[in-house]
Amino acid sequence: MANEIDEDGYELEVLGSCMTNPRPGSQYDQTVEPRFLWSYAQEEALMALSERGGDKCWRLIQDPERRARRIAARYADLYFKSADKSRGQLQLYWVGLAAFVVKDIVEAYRYSREQVLTAGWRNSLRTSTASQLGSALFSDASPYEHALRVYAALAKGNMWLFMDIYPWLWFALEYGIKRHGTLVPTRLNAHVGERNTETLQNQSKTAVTELPFNANWLGRLKARMAADPVYAEANGYFATPPLWAGTDGGYGQHQANAYRAHAHVQRYAKDYDNGYRMPAGGYWSRFSEAFYVMEEERKELKRIADDGAALGRLKQVAHFKATAEMRNVYSILIQGFNASGEKTKFDKQKEELNEVAKHEQLNILQPLIYDDAKLIETMNLNHTISRYTGVSPSYAVVYSAQPKTDDPNLQTVFDEPTSPWDYVTGPKKSLPNPEDRMKYVNDIATDYNRLMAERRDYMEAELQKIRGWINA
Repeated sequence: MANEIDEDGYELEVLGSCMTNPRPGSQYDQTVEPRFLWSYAQEEALMALSERGGDKCWRLIQDPERRARRIAARYADLYFKSADKSRGQLQLYWVGLAAFVVKDIVEAYRYSREQVLTAGWRNSLRTSTASQLGSALFSDASPYEHALRVYAALAKGNMWLFMDIYPWLWFALEYGIKRHGTLVPTRLNAHVGERNTETLQNQSKTAVTELPFNANWLGRLKARMAADPVYAEANGYFATPPLWAGTDGGYGQHQANAYRAHAHVQRYAKDYDNGYRMPAGGYWSRFSEAFYVMEEERKELKRIADDGAALGRLKQVAHFKATAEMRNVYSILIQGFNASGEKTKFDKQKEELNEVAKHEQLNILQPLIYDDAKLIETMNLNHTISRYTGVSPSYAVVYSAQPKTDDPNLQTVFDEPTSPWDYVTGPKKSLPNPEDRMKYVNDIATDYNRLMAERRDYMEAELQKIRGWINA
């Protein structure tokens, strides 16, 4: 069947056809191939993180921070929509916790930009602290390098996790529950194993292959870095010092060159961006040592672009095939829908949370980001500095729409010291380590379940605030 043309003259890819029912007021259930339904689900995730321009085309939001706000809002939205559509019979539960976690990722981005990349000479405290901790492994690394490494890892992990998990849960809500609130368990059971990027309709499949950190994007990234006029111009200043820099060829001349390079990057970084700067170019005017930040950005992005093993792991994730955990989730959702009694339903919600958490941490985030040896070094360093000095923030989940809280009952802190001696003796756990991380995830689930049992009105009010970011 030929593709149709919409009212604006753009081609629409048809996902199937069915016979028209001529009887007024009657209804007819048309069987649609699973691959087409999964295409719609994938499109929903893609459009959630995109904006439609004046040319009627949808394009991915370039700024990872804005994408993160959209992701948090979409998770919160699913939490409420699931209860509405099922008329209270089923409420997706993991998504509520995910909204809080991604809200904290938004704060991690802000901290990296405003407290590290903007800090300039104040970064000497972090550098000297790392050196004093006696680790030769970290002593020659720039604070900018560590901040950009975490920033890029969050951008990669957060977006690809959303591309995997959001369609699973959106599909269950959209196609597993009819409009009048009844469950379609046969569809959930039959379709859970049919998801596969290779069988998506062409537009959806192509969009996935073009996403950041996938092979095509990395190829374009390399080409853009090689031709970056902003970096070339700023770097060139060191070959032609200004007259006012003096003629000693020493520190004064270097500082003069650096001043001009920083100013050039601050002014023009945003003009050569288009989704490849990290952070987005619009933030760079505030980086007091913008050229030094750009040097570290180029080094980190080149490392990512050259990491063939990491790309191979991403390609495996990007097939989006059913795992044992996601099959279990669909089974649990069916059981929860049919369960009677508030306690039984809550127990099923907890089971759903545990299975999705295992899937996200071990099947998605572990290969995507936590198998990166350099990221492991950086995250362990940040945790060490946090434990000893408090200069870097702790890894924590804050159950609030705000980035911070003074209430210890509204946060779960990773490897939190329990005594003065515990502070002195330093870190006991590593977040990239899957065993340590899953124990932490269990702590998070315990606190989340407690708050949802005891303070659900508060938790849902905060989730409604995060839901408000849906068009941010």
